[in-house]
Amino acid sequence: FQMILTVFLSNNEQILTEVPITPETTCRDVVEFCKEPGEGSCHLAEVWRGN
Repeated sequence: FQMILTVFLSNNEQILTEVPITPETTCRDVVEFCKEPGEGSCHLAEVWRGN
């Protein structure tokens, strides 16, 4: 079982990536998938109904 999670990589919602996730996928896995090589600190934030 696999789903695709759309992750916006910036505040303006113009740059995004699609991350394949499974029930075993962790938040850390998603952050690591989205990080650029050599990029320092990153965080994952939820946007609910545009807020």
